[in-house]
Amino acid sequence: MRDVAQVKEGQRVLIYGASGGVGHFAVQLAKYFGAEVTAVCSTPNLDWVKELGAHYVLDYTKGDFADNGNKYDVILDAVGKRTFFSCLRSLTEKGVYITEHLFYPKYHPVQLMISSLIGRKKAKIHLAKPNNKDLDFLCCLVEEEKLRPVIEKCFPLEQIVKAHQHIESGRTKGKIVLKI
Repeated sequence: MRDVAQVKEGQRVLIYGASGGVGHFAVQLAKYFGAEVTAVCSTPNLDWVKELGAHYVLDYTKGDFADNGNKYDVILDAVGKRTFFSCLRSLTEKGVYITEHLFYPKYHPVQLMISSLIGRKKAKIHLAKPNNKDLDFLCCLVEEEKLRPVIEKCFPLEQIVKAHQHIESGRTKGKIVLKI
């Protein structure tokens, strides 16, 4: 949000997977930077992501945001369920598509290569790569109470398989923690 997309006031940002572990942070960060935030999640989480700071909420079970005709300066796929190409028509001319999932969907490497060759649009795809600078920034925002981490559930280490299955279900609301 900060370094790659350089989100700023007045931009339109869409977060796909807005209620998950990464998405709930992304909604708050985009709002912090002054963007107009559209959050995409399932029905039970619509009100919750609005409370986190989303201006608009879309239920992915009731329709595809790419069909609504809106354009976004930044689209963050926080769950690896969309492709650059499925989002392309929803990006502005210089829009940025960001994903943290290099190999899911499995053809992201091909998208990276092809996106750099597209002449019709200047939209680009980027892979999110967190670093210490990002973590320090997030810690400062948490300490200043401008970013609220949400822990949905804690699992003892012995239940790591169950924790992983819960994450894989795609129904997490915030973060999952393992107790060691």
